[in-house]
Amino acid sequence: MDNEFMPPHSDHPEGEAMAPQSPEATVPLDAAAVIEQVRELLFGDHRRATDGSIKSLEDKLAALTATIEARFADLERRLSESRAEADHARDGQVEAIGAAFAELGERIKTMIVKPQQ
Repeated sequence: MDNEFMPPHSDHPEGEAMAPQSPEATVPLDAAAVIEQVRELLFGDHRRATDGSIKSLEDKLAALTATIEARFADLERRLSESRAEADHARDGQVEAIGAAFAELGERIKTMIVKPQQ
């Protein structure tokens, strides 16, 4: 019921006086701070969970990168060792072929020299 002492369409029941507002309530809030608070309330847990997941993935990626780098280093070392072994074997085979040619040359000389005697 409206009367001359109450504003029309008041949300307060009749006879109830409005409480005086505190000085803090009359100070306008910073809109950016309010938006940030609402954003934190709505999305804060999800953001923290996402950040945790990203951190976990970054850690796994770092571990995989270290593993791959170690494997590549091992592969390069083994390749270098294989190359050295192949070079050594090739050198031995070249020497053996050279010795076989030298021996063959000596046999040919002995065959040629015998008939002339």
